[in-house]
Amino acid sequence: MELKIVPGDSKYLTDCKEAYKNSELGEAYSPSDDALSFRLLEGMGKREIYVALDKSDRCIGYIWIALRGAFYHFPYCPGLAVRKEYRGRGVGTALLEHYEKAGFEYSDRIFILVSDFNLKARKLYERLGYKQVGLLPDFFKEGIAEHILMKKE
Repeated sequence: MELKIVPGDSKYLTDCKEAYKNSELGEAYSPSDDALSFRLLEGMGKREIYVALDKSDRCIGYIWIALRGAFYHFPYCPGLAVRKEYRGRGVGTALLEHYEKAGFEYSDRIFILVSDFNLKARKLYERLGYKQVGLLPDFFKEGIAEHILMKKE
């Protein structure tokens, strides 16, 4: 699939929210519209969110890259979402490759969390070489564990 990845800004907010809300994470965590807008705009303001655009320049997904987000030292991905109709077409992989390129320019290891119920995402991360290095039970929500995954260069 032909796409480009560019820095995100507020003009992509609605599409980013749509991608998140219709994901397994969005369904499990269900933030309010205002809370989700605030969080995404915060990441965009820090220039940490990148969006994937299709050939018509429509935003079809995003990734959040915090270069010092894990333990105030290592790159961490606080968010990744792809619009439902574009899943399974390489968009998530392309966004992760963008994260890895930026992250490995900064450090020799990068981190991402994956919820215990998000098996498709975990399978993708493991296929790309991420390994579990920890577990955070009830981290964001009671009854949901977050697996800490790390990839070394």
